[in-house]
Amino acid sequence: EPARHIVLTDGMGLVGLAAIDRDPVGLLAGWNKGRLDADALEAFRRRAPAIDTVPDIGELRSGPAAVEALIALQPDLVVLDPYYSRAGVAIRQLEAAGITVAVLALTPSVRDAEPASGLKRLSVLIGRAVEGQAFSDFVSARLERIRARLEGPGAGERPLVLLEAHAGRGACCLVAGAGQGIGDFIDFVGGRNIGADIVPGMAGQISPEYALAADPAVYIGTGGAYMKAAGGLTVAPSFDVEQARASLERALARPGLAQTRAVASRHAHGLWHALAISGINIVAVEAMAKWIHPERFGDVDPAETLAEIDRRFLAVPLTGTMWIDLAPAGEGAKP
Repeated sequence: EPARHIVLTDGMGLVGLAAIDRDPVGLLAGWNKGRLDADALEAFRRRAPAIDTVPDIGELRSGPAAVEALIALQPDLVVLDPYYSRAGVAIRQLEAAGITVAVLALTPSVRDAEPASGLKRLSVLIGRAVEGQAFSDFVSARLERIRARLEGPGAGERPLVLLEAHAGRGACCLVAGAGQGIGDFIDFVGGRNIGADIVPGMAGQISPEYALAADPAVYIGTGGAYMKAAGGLTVAPSFDVEQARASLERALARPGLAQTRAVASRHAHGLWHALAISGINIVAVEAMAKWIHPERFGDVDPAETLAEIDRRFLAVPLTGTMWIDLAPAGEGAKP
């Protein structure tokens, strides 16, 4: 029988689940609530207020108590994010209790032959194989369009990109490493990630002096509502375009960035971090492609892609400010 009571150890997986099932909240026996962005949570809450009654398991801990807490929820499926894939003892204990465990990444990866394979596999487990196949095909087709556009003359031109995660929080700059999450997007869409050769792992700090000397051609910062208290980049559905752009201007005024080619040429952009790490991250990939190679992707419209996802797939449509461009010179923070 299809699983009808599932536990998600990565709350952001709820966005992907909403792309393959019309009642994602109704499927939850428990979840790691803290992993879902606050603006995304509010969108789900408006559509399904019962989300506030779903037990919050927090970060999955090791040990018998954590396993017993999961068993007490009586799920028929526990979806482990790959981060927890080495919890072999816990997996065996859950399976011994008759609970199926699946280790699945619910965020599509540009590194995989089948980018949305985790969501496709989950769709089979919950009896939504048709929906999972349709969404997987949609993502794959969009990524193939990008791949095809980067072939042929000029394919070797790869602008240097500074991708700053959680931008504006402290000194410049926390950048993505190679082969780790959103850093992969830069390489996939034909750019050179400034952190690829110097940052081991998912992310690491570079100095303002390094950023200035490298002189990136394109700047992309990620942020969200969670950055407001730190004075950082607040690109998020709960902030309007003018507010988001003003926060981008402030982030770019920091030493090491203000004098770079990317800022001088106004090739600087902001992105809702949750969009890039969600099940619908194809929208973020398209936005990056357009920013890095505008001449090749002039007709690609991430807003149209998001609208189609909202219309065809998402049980809980996501709307609002999810990305922003730096205003042309002289226009300040006007939308």
